[in-house]
Amino acid sequence: MHYLQILLTPHYHIISRLNSTNIFQTITDEAPDLILSDVLMPDKDGYQLCKEIKTNLQFCHIPVVLVTAKSTVENQIEGLHTGADAYVPKPFEPAYLLALIESLLTNRDKMRSFLVSNTRTSRMKELTLAPKDEAFMAELYKLMENELDNPELDITRMAELLKISRTKFYYKVKGLTGKNPSVFFRTYKLNRAAELIKEGTYTISEIADMTGFNTLPHFSTCFKKQFGINPSEYQ
Repeated sequence: MHYLQILLTPHYHIISRLNSTNIFQTITDEAPDLILSDVLMPDKDGYQLCKEIKTNLQFCHIPVVLVTAKSTVENQIEGLHTGADAYVPKPFEPAYLLALIESLLTNRDKMRSFLVSNTRTSRMKELTLAPKDEAFMAELYKLMENELDNPELDITRMAELLKISRTKFYYKVKGLTGKNPSVFFRTYKLNRAAELIKEGTYTISEIADMTGFNTLPHFSTCFKKQFGINPSEYQ
């Protein structure tokens, strides 16, 4: 553990825990971008910890890397069967672990960019989302489309409609997309507005109303902030 801290601290903000006690509270409080765990721990092994993370809707989007001295193929298969994103046997080359972490974080950033710019659940097949995450996002996209013209929809109501706690809903959307739910919904509305403008069937005023903006000036301001040009110029 001490060695890993020395290796990673120059590159990342590290939160270290010696065991898994209260680990889920720590994950909730700190919202880590990645979890690196040794398989051998005093209270529970890394396999069990990884399984608990990957079967928990609130946390299953977080990449998990297991590090261990158990280096047989069977051990590696066991680790991957728990849902681990990577399994690193000891001893390992420091450059390899750093490259692996960078790759996982880069892929997570790409996933977030994709989800923020996407309006179609069918395209999620292009991502390597966990089944729970894919199902969650499919339900969220369906909700946002159904409520597209609703200017009053807020986080509390969205969580109620999805039958999830407000806290868990906020954490999940922020973790998957990098945006809080209100910002993500507004971004979705504006992406849909851009699609409707391209179709050329409706006026800009009609599109503003269809996407839940109370006034045309407010719609134009938000649109320009997201796309860098006014709706009329986009048209």
